[in-house]
Amino acid sequence: MKTIKRIVFTGGPCSGKTTFTSRAQQIFAERGYRVIIDHESATDLISGGISPATMGMYEFQKYCVALQLKKEELCYRAAQEISGDKVLIFIDRGLNDDLAYVGEEAFKEILKEFDLKLEDINSRYDMVVHLVTSAKGKEEAYTYSNNSARYETIEEARHMDDMALKAWEKHPNRVIIGNETDFEVKMSKAIQSVFEYLGQAKPVERFSKYLIEVNDELLEQLAKQDNFSTSHIVQHYLTSNNGFERRIRLRERDGDVLYSYSEANYLSTNERIKVDRVITERQYNDYKHQIDKNLNVTDKMRYAFINNGDFFKLDVFNFDTSKGILSTESSADENDVKIPEFIKVIKDVTGDVDYKNYYLAKYQRYKND
Repeated sequence: MKTIKRIVFTGGPCSGKTTFTSRAQQIFAERGYRVIIDHESATDLISGGISPATMGMYEFQKYCVALQLKKEELCYRAAQEISGDKVLIFIDRGLNDDLAYVGEEAFKEILKEFDLKLEDINSRYDMVVHLVTSAKGKEEAYTYSNNSARYETIEEARHMDDMALKAWEKHPNRVIIGNETDFEVKMSKAIQSVFEYLGQAKPVERFSKYLIEVNDELLEQLAKQDNFSTSHIVQHYLTSNNGFERRIRLRERDGDVLYSYSEANYLSTNERIKVDRVITERQYNDYKHQIDKNLNVTDKMRYAFINNGDFFKLDVFNFDTSKGILSTESSADENDVKIPEFIKVIKDVTGDVDYKNYYLAKYQRYKND
């Protein structure tokens, strides 16, 4: 029986929604879900030349609601027709976010034009994930660079975050992800909150990585595992921009191609903000002009699977297909990582920088080879 879940992610400007979109699309697809992304309607309109500056906020929100309703209808229809039993529709800001910009009474008037009532809105969505704006507690990370439609100051971002919190306060299944820790932990908590809602996983607190032997027999065993999937990933590192580590990635799975851009900004020695976003094929090709010629292309096959309830990813790089890097996730209360018996581990490389993608791209070999 097919299950379709509609999950809103919201929050003030520069809260991590774009990165959440990119990561959620990959992470849940690797775990056997079909993922549909409903991008923010306001950004679509503003980027297309329709903005509150040209018509006023009230009229602009009418367009936002009209576009949002049509997109949600199309996404749900596609979810019913798409192959697969588990479908997630991630919605970048839902209808209640429009309330935050015009107030409750004005929003009720807008809804009347679409034969909707305010009390009916929450039931449209199964879960709401509120990502708190970086303008609250992580001001040094507040930026306009990853959204051309962003115009709010830090003070305005804080206000909009407060309004979004109030707009969704009556939703029965809302989680709030704050800025108490660094950005990577914030993204991990957001992803895990969705897993918890789906009843699929405990919060991940420990990541492990192993260099393993790869052969045809191993790949045959992997193909028998639960939720087995394969992806072809091609990754290019770009020249640094203001000290940022940047890359573009092409990921092909089941005939579908996804393009993405990432940049990492190190706030300190031990803390970085890694921003990811989905891009178009044209943008991907434009970025190719900025490829760092000192680094090689990263070309790898990714095998994802579940064994005894634990999720694994195996990356096999084209420069040496006799070995691969196996990544696992586990909770802090688990003392030992349960590696399947048919996998032969060469060594534990958790935390070893020589086995990060950046260094593998640089040297195109495994350490000690």
